[in-house]
Amino acid sequence: MAACWGTWTGRHVLSVATGAGAIYLLYKTVADGLSGAPDSTECYRLESPDHREGLPVEEVLNRKVCEELLEMLRVQQEGRSRSAILRSIARCIYLMDTEKPTCSPEHVELVASCLDDHNRDTKIQALNTLRAFVTRPLFTDKVRDYYPKILDMVSCSRDMGVHLAALQLLNALPVPPNIEPLLRRTVPNLLGFLQLDNYNIQLQVLRLLVTLSRKEEILPDILNCQVRPEILSILNNSQPETLLSEMLLLLEVLHEGCSQPRRPSKSPKSDSCSLYEVLFGENSNLANRLMVMFVHPDLTVQVQACKLVMKLQYPKCGRSEPTPCQPRSGPQNPPRSPQHPLDVCSWCFSGRGIWLMRGK
Repeated sequence: MAACWGTWTGRHVLSVATGAGAIYLLYKTVADGLSGAPDSTECYRLESPDHREGLPVEEVLNRKVCEELLEMLRVQQEGRSRSAILRSIARCIYLMDTEKPTCSPEHVELVASCLDDHNRDTKIQALNTLRAFVTRPLFTDKVRDYYPKILDMVSCSRDMGVHLAALQLLNALPVPPNIEPLLRRTVPNLLGFLQLDNYNIQLQVLRLLVTLSRKEEILPDILNCQVRPEILSILNNSQPETLLSEMLLLLEVLHEGCSQPRRPSKSPKSDSCSLYEVLFGENSNLANRLMVMFVHPDLTVQVQACKLVMKLQYPKCGRSEPTPCQPRSGPQNPPRSPQHPLDVCSWCFSGRGIWLMRGK
């Protein structure tokens, strides 16, 4: 094995492969062969100048393959080839050592330059490769420098694949400071995506909106955004549990944000078409939509809906004073948190709860 390995390493291996996919396939074949060799309990290691004890063969080969792929990306201009190279680079990054990755910030810049490529597959793979870089803490801040560019792709692109890849990358990144003006311009598009018949995009948009709604400077812009009342149609029992859980979480975060004191200039407006009025206005249909969630097959969705109804009808619920969802403490009734699922569901399914939800 050692003799064969000596003749296969270096450029002899890479010269056999004619493309990025072939290089990665060759790497996987050799790595699997070494790791699964019979009657071998000793880990094969190659001496490396930057590691005294040497590195596993898989790591050494992965680094060499990644370096070759990045060099190929630098010189390759054809769209389809760049897309295949980027896909292989992303796989190599996921296999790299988290603490000592081979790549450098310059390689992040090289991949980010592909975001301007005219080929849609190249754009998507560039976004996916940047998301792979984010999994390595060393490159997170560097990728975050492209947050405005990625956000702009969400607003300007008409391709659903680009939208999904960009939203997944945004959800993997922390929101940078001083980007509020661009976020405000993007919020209407994000809310518009919720009415698309695309589960994956809806899910990513909801997660991003939850993150943005927790920022005080952005919350009023979200609540003041003009929307259609049909935005609540997402609350129906035909939707998957994950999507409904994210939607209910967003509603909870928005409601909690409305309850917080804020400067008058940052307060939501009572516009008939604003998200604030659609969700929490006098003519809102939110309560009826939440009642439908009580018979959803998933218990988690039921409890989330009950909790939200409780907060909508009794904003002070959970404080020291007794409420319909918090029995008075006594010898036979020890105090128990009103957020407990049993308390929530028992109140919501009681006659008092249904009466309140129907508008008294």
